[in-house]
Amino acid sequence: MRAVDPRTGRLYRMVDMARCFKPPLKVLRQARLDNLALLPASLLPFKAEYQAIANQQAPGTTMVVLPSGDSLPRRTLQRVATHMRANGQRVSVEQSHRHNSIDMSSQV
Repeated sequence: MRAVDPRTGRLYRMVDMARCFKPPLKVLRQARLDNLALLPASLLPFKAEYQAIANQQAPGTTMVVLPSGDSLPRRTLQRVATHMRANGQRVSVEQSHRHNSIDMSSQV
């Protein structure tokens, strides 16, 4: 039996969310990443450069690239790095030497 929306009178079907999510495949559960690099979207054009740096780190290390200046993405990535270290993960923090901020005062 289908339910009726009291506001519109339309029929709709209830979806059982428990059926939608299945545990990942065994192959995926056992996969181990060599390294992980976290960087803000503004630095994605330089992905190859940071990927080369991450590949030089010890296996299992997470490299966190902090953008220059004091910004919300920088503070967020700092918190992520602190949280990961607190949980016993190996974390390498790199400072970005790219200046990617936009001067909003000059735009009309």
